[in-house]
Amino acid sequence: MSVIFVLRKKEYEMEFYDTLTVKKALKELDLLPESYLVVRNGELIVEQEYLKDGDVIKLVPVVSGGSG
Repeated sequence: MSVIFVLRKKEYEMEFYDTLTVKKALKELDLLPESYLVVRNGELIVEQEYLKDGDVIKLVPVVSGGSG
């Protein structure tokens, strides 16, 4: 089974053979879960959500800044 992640116009395909959560997938991609919004089919999903074969997941970096 596979899932495609889209980050900054680049696609990354991840193969998996067991259940895969958003949090586990982000860790496999060496990304901090709290640093990204995760979108599937136009809807925001949470870290505990299970991914399905054929999902296309858009990763949106969270930008934060302070007042200086």
